[in-house]
Amino acid sequence: LLACGDGGTTPTSPPTPPTPPTPVATSITLSATTLSFSSLGATQQLSATVKDQNGATMSGASVTWATSAASVATVSSTGLVTSVADGTATITATSGSANATAAVTIAQAAASIELSDTVLSFLALDDTTQLTATVKDVTGNDISGATVTWTTSDTAVATVSDSGLVTSVADGSTTVTATSGSVTATASVTVAQVVALSLSDSTLTFASLADTTRLTATVTDANGETVSGATVTW
Repeated sequence: LLACGDGGTTPTSPPTPPTPPTPVATSITLSATTLSFSSLGATQQLSATVKDQNGATMSGASVTWATSAASVATVSSTGLVTSVADGTATITATSGSANATAAVTIAQAAASIELSDTVLSFLALDDTTQLTATVKDVTGNDISGATVTWTTSDTAVATVSDSGLVTSVADGSTTVTATSGSVTATASVTVAQVVALSLSDSTLTFASLADTTRLTATVTDANGETVSGATVTW
């Protein structure tokens, strides 16, 4: 009866739920926080996960990328990091007031050595040839200031200085090796003197029969070095 009467009570509407707070970027997690490169021109892709104040992932949140040293490492607008030169840099990802960083270290490692010559031939003793070594990383970039050590397999045939100066010592063959880190390169060395012959006298005069004169022959190379053990036929 009350429901049909004019004086009935109108049912109360349920309360309107509160509007949820707008998501705000509160934290960023990077796919890597430490990057190491052993060559120039190498790349690594970073990705950033942005979360709001409730710890929920903010899909599609805008992220900006920056580097502290573009001369060492660059970063693209999508988080692609590229090594430029030896050194360190910091990559920063920012979304709103939140940010995260990744430390970058670049230290080129020797992957190959190119020598200015790989075959040396000497025709005289005390001749010299300067060898130079170009050290490259795995991507083929020169490593400026790389330390190179030089050795020879037989110092009795040829020597090599700390700077790569090869000097012929005696007839024979040897191998000169340049080393940087765990990488080596070699040059083969052959020493074969080309001789010149001189006699103790070039004119002999005898006043009587059965007189004798001893001739001696001196064998030298182009630098005037005596050719030891040279065979002379008369």
